[in-house]
Amino acid sequence: MKLPQILVLAMGCVQLGFAQAYKEVLPTENIKTLQLFNPQTNDQTPVVRMREQYLILSFDDLNGGFEEYNYKIEHFNADWTPSGIFESEYLDGYSTNYIQDYKYSFNTYQLYTHYQVRLPNQDTRLKLPGNYVVKVFKEDENKPVFTKRFAIFDDSKVSVGLQAERGIGTGNLNQRINAIVSSGQMNLTETPDGATLFIMKNGNWEDNLTLPKPQFITNSQLTYRDQNHLFEGNSEYLWFDTKNIESPSMNTERIFKEADQYHTVLRSDFQKWNLGYFDENDVNGSFYIRNVRAPNQSQSNTEADYTWVHFALDEFDDENGTKELYIVGSFNNWQISPLYQLKISESNYWETAIYLKQGYYNYQYATYDTTSQKVSYSDVNGSFWQTENQYQALFYYRPWGVRYDVLVGYGQVNTRK
Repeated sequence: MKLPQILVLAMGCVQLGFAQAYKEVLPTENIKTLQLFNPQTNDQTPVVRMREQYLILSFDDLNGGFEEYNYKIEHFNADWTPSGIFESEYLDGYSTNYIQDYKYSFNTYQLYTHYQVRLPNQDTRLKLPGNYVVKVFKEDENKPVFTKRFAIFDDSKVSVGLQAERGIGTGNLNQRINAIVSSGQMNLTETPDGATLFIMKNGNWEDNLTLPKPQFITNSQLTYRDQNHLFEGNSEYLWFDTKNIESPSMNTERIFKEADQYHTVLRSDFQKWNLGYFDENDVNGSFYIRNVRAPNQSQSNTEADYTWVHFALDEFDDENGTKELYIVGSFNNWQISPLYQLKISESNYWETAIYLKQGYYNYQYATYDTTSQKVSYSDVNGSFWQTENQYQALFYYRPWGVRYDVLVGYGQVNTRK
């Protein structure tokens, strides 16, 4: 069975911010289970502390065998435009290197090769806190197989405190974020336009808000408190579990095998936007590769198989074809792509099938309005102020005489804490 070709659509997010200046290159059809994982926090938030934390970049090549995949890291400004500085200014070691850690799948119907690399590492050491993009390519770096964004922060001089509260009388935009940026060592007003606060939800670069101007200013403190600093609360993520693809889990209707490929049919979902808030534990859109048969879960990287996961929604108003329906989550980087689009079937359900590795997954339904070119994560399941979300704030500063933005502060807040 041939995997569908991935195409990129123009995307507008719930709240447009400067993260839209850069568009990641989506992986080619043979690349699956792309992760940028923080083993220190056990999550997929693409932000780490300088010199103390690192990320693991990993992916599977379904073509099997060995390919020489190279990677290159490039430096970007706060608005995700290339900084244009020399590699020697932000990097020690090799500017381009190949991924040396690879293993072949074992005891799986789907053959694949698993690749992974630590970022930064002893061969590629990053010197500056800020925004970065890692490009993975075979021969020509201008033709990447895929790209991924991440950030490194140094908060030794600046602290970022966040507060989440209910947005009153704001419809779907019902979670307000306030922030205080403080420093006892830096003059935060040295350059009037040198400070930018970027806030994203659940590690999703596309669901963001950019705050260029604080409401209250002193030399040592910037206070961002405005009635318009709002996000959609959305609903708790839906989930499914394919750790065991020989017997159904709680949300699975049935499992079958056809032409040496597994198929996992999930129980059909229904719209909940017109219902009250429903509390359910989730992992804020993340996914974890797991195989119940693996004696050690670290072996799941090469011993977990792939299955077609079949999704179905029992009802959806596409407003005469002006709204498209998609499955999104960390597993596909929340990208709007035909590979994840649901279509109406003969049984009058909205359906799609996605080829995914065994594990535990969070997902949600997203709609794309072809008229306004905006994406909504709440059209299907609603938006509630009670929803548990994790917000991340990145504070960038450009001192006098510096040609690039420095990520000098980072903070997080959970809406339940």
